[in-house]
Amino acid sequence: MLTKRKRRILFYGSIAIFAAVLFPIILYSLGYGITRSLQIKKTGGIYIEASEGGADVFAEGKHKRTSLIGKSALIKNLLPGAYKVSVEKEGFWKWEKTLDVSSKMVEARNVLLMPKNIDGEVLGTSSPEIVKLKPPLPSVKKFWLIPNTPDFLILGEDKKFYRNKDQFNVEKNFGAEVAEILIGKKQSVFDETFSRLIYWDGSVIDSFWFEDRDKMPQWQKEPHQRIGPLRPAGAIRQVFSYPDWPDWLLVEMSNGVFALEMDISGGQNVFPIYKGKKPEIVSMEPDTLILKDDGNFLKITLP
Repeated sequence: MLTKRKRRILFYGSIAIFAAVLFPIILYSLGYGITRSLQIKKTGGIYIEASEGGADVFAEGKHKRTSLIGKSALIKNLLPGAYKVSVEKEGFWKWEKTLDVSSKMVEARNVLLMPKNIDGEVLGTSSPEIVKLKPPLPSVKKFWLIPNTPDFLILGEDKKFYRNKDQFNVEKNFGAEVAEILIGKKQSVFDETFSRLIYWDGSVIDSFWFEDRDKMPQWQKEPHQRIGPLRPAGAIRQVFSYPDWPDWLLVEMSNGVFALEMDISGGQNVFPIYKGKKPEIVSMEPDTLILKDDGNFLKITLP
């Protein structure tokens, strides 16, 4: 038989249990979590925007799937710390990286998933008809295509810059460092957003962000970014900005063409697009590559 005292103990005990269970739920709903050291901290998240819908996103025990329309996924309520993240889909190479999650912050990444079997066809040994944009002056030796325009940036024999035929002040528009790179480096190219200058030698790929720092991608902490040295030494021949994926590069090196992630923090992802003998990128469109390898021309469909 329950006495008045026992009923009182049971009543207050139930309230205590209820409060103990409710407290973490309230914390969770408000975006807080309890660490292993019993500290209460505001949680963060990981946002993945992938090239494929229906891809599985894993973050050390948590799982989301990228939406079929937006091709994105958000994992919320993560305590601050390092998380090994992977994005996977059958038939594609796995993307992996360790991301540092901070309180009240969402760590975002653009994930290019590359098929293991990419569509392509052999065009034969005859050179296909390719429209190559050229600057208006035939004697020009050093020039750069200005992305998303028909214009060219030209370095004249007088060491002055021209936009097509009109003199153009690179230092005033982009800064002295951009001018130094354009003049001093043999191989360089603007990315498709016209915010970054990419330049390389046989083993190292460098880039310089010359736009406002506030517009830099989240993963980039400083305007200068270096990838490499890559092996084998002297393997890099050409570098391009990957169409529609400004955080990624198309790199022609050694015996293949590769998609290379610019963000090297937490692990870098490199995926093969084509492997042969010594392929050369002849032409690049938003979704197509024309390669020449071992005397044959090939058409590769980019994901």
